Amino acid sequence: MKNKKLFWAAVFLTPTLFMFLLIYLGPLILAVSSSFTKWNGMTKMQFIGFENYRRIFGDSVFQQSLLHTLIWAVLAIVIHVPFGVMVALVLKRKRKGWRFVRAAFMLPNIISKSALSLMFVFIYKADVGILNTLLRSIGLERFCTNWLLNPKTAFFSVTNIWLWYGAVITLITLSEIMSISPELEESAKVDGATALQIDLKIYLPLLKRIIGTGAIIAITSVFKEFESIYMTTNGGPGSSTMTISVMMVDKIIQSNQYGYTNALGVLLLLMGIAAMLICNKIFAMDKAE
Repeated sequence: MKNKKLFWAAVFLTPTLFMFLLIYLGPLILAVSSSFTKWNGMTKMQFIGFENYRRIFGDSVFQQSLLHTLIWAVLAIVIHVPFGVMVALVLKRKRKGWRFVRAAFMLPNIISKSALSLMFVFIYKADVGILNTLLRSIGLERFCTNWLLNPKTAFFSVTNIWLWYGAVITLITLSEIMSISPELEESAKVDGATALQIDLKIYLPLLKRIIGTGAIIAITSVFKEFESIYMTTNGGPGSSTMTISVMMVDKIIQSNQYGYTNALGVLLLLMGIAAMLICNKIFAMDKAE
């Protein structure tokens, strides 16, 4: 009987394993192996060892891209995730209109990244953009600028497209809150605890693991963020908004440097793994409660 169950388990798992090998593992092996070659995607690969990696770390554009990517990772941890958790803690109190607020907060995540980015292009337009129009209406013309073409404001402007939209973080945090017994909050209220004290002393410690999960989701998302930059600045002006993911696409489109691009992809993968391990350590996600 046991052997029969194992047989059918293997039968049903085989298609999944095949798809994993075909869609994920195969391309991953190809990307890693080709990162040590000179390859344009069409001719035979030429093994060059670590030359691509040496070129990458000596590339000033990569250095800027790495800095921007790391800044985004820090902003995701310091602002994006805490803001999403804070919204979840407010929504769980179910004040009047909380359903409308929840729906409105989710809207930017329902819209495609490309459409959302184009919306911000029109918001930031120098002549008829909503932002500059608002500044002029309140007498702050001196602050008006071409937000996406000014090197001093471009990076902040692109960052603003995703920074405040933590709907995914809010959703997973709300789900975790719903699993916490309401008796804990009721007991704390009987003891005279305020709403803020309940959030800080009861909910946040119990939400530590889900916050860690949200941090991993947020960091890996900004590591591969592409549409918001490509649709607004394409990494410019200069390299003031360039990130590793956009740099990868540029290298393929402009010069067919597949080996070099795959080396960038491997570094991005290693950064994602490192971020996951660090979050696991900080939030003690691998320890049993």
